[in-house]
Amino acid sequence: MQSLTKVAYIVGLSTLGLATISCDTTGQDEFTEEMSALRSVSANVLINEDFMGSNPFSQVHQQLPVSHSFNAVEDPQDRSNRVGRFELRQDDPIQSNGKRSEVLFPAQDNRDRWYSYSLYLPANTFERDSDNDIISQWHQAGGGSPSTTVRVHNDRFLVKSGNRKEDRKDFDLGAATKDVWHDFVFHIVHSPGSDGLLEVWHNGEKILEERGGNMYDMDLPRWKVGIYKASWMRRDTDTQMRALMFDNVRIGNQRANLEEMMVARNSSSATSGSTSESTSGGGSTSESSSSSSSSSSNTSSSSSNDDTSSSSSSSSSSSSSQVDEDNNDDERRGWRRNRRPSRRSWGWGWRR
Repeated sequence: MQSLTKVAYIVGLSTLGLATISCDTTGQDEFTEEMSALRSVSANVLINEDFMGSNPFSQVHQQLPVSHSFNAVEDPQDRSNRVGRFELRQDDPIQSNGKRSEVLFPAQDNRDRWYSYSLYLPANTFERDSDNDIISQWHQAGGGSPSTTVRVHNDRFLVKSGNRKEDRKDFDLGAATKDVWHDFVFHIVHSPGSDGLLEVWHNGEKILEERGGNMYDMDLPRWKVGIYKASWMRRDTDTQMRALMFDNVRIGNQRANLEEMMVARNSSSATSGSTSESTSGGGSTSESSSSSSSSSSNTSSSSSNDDTSSSSSSSSSSSSSQVDEDNNDDERRGWRRNRRPSRRSWGWGWRR
């Protein structure tokens, strides 16, 4: 009878169109009830947030201090679609010891991971600023400033990465064009050593491959997306409000590939991405038919200040006193405060 009941339950799930996800981690299999909204598009895609559900990002730790910090809104280019809009104002209350509007995904137990999203920068709400905006980061508890971040600085996309705070380097990823969708895919073999790997695709074209340490020598990082602006804690910048939009936020396991991770919102992505081949696995490289940018040519010297990045196309903003880009004690307390509902075998391990 128990076997029949189990079979009936599985058939019921199939009828509802819910896909089970195979476990590829050694962590706990505890999942929140809301995770069912993040149905996978592939067995290798662990998370797929498309903002079409009733409560987006409800399964992650939210650092959203006020009502305008995050909302699901109409896609500016497709009225039938909904996207996630983050907004940060200079006078917003402090959240987790900083000026931020972000969400934090749980820790993972495998160092080989894929990440992707589509990003839209509205010209009227994301004006040029000579100071950094961190829009994505890989945060390690106890590490202070994150080892790897994606930033916008002077209307340029930058990646800052390294295995020691003082050794992080800036890589220029190109112009942060407004009022268009940008498709980004990141393949990272998280490691503090020489076997680390960081690969980036923009609109289907591989633009960065950097080998070497990309995390501090401590626990694996947790991924964050949104807006973080450290400088607003102590000084003015060129702007007083930032708002941007994300769509199709995904996390893939070590067997994922470029095709599975990318949703081509930008018209050029469909052309470029269709000709790219990708292999995955610990330390493996991905090949693209588009010519890859040399890591050395994209590298500029790292600033000693955590809040200022130097861009190859623009001068750095003036130096200021160091501020940690995340407060780790507050992060840990905040995560423990989150509701931890009943167990469900969705297959992606959540660390306690």
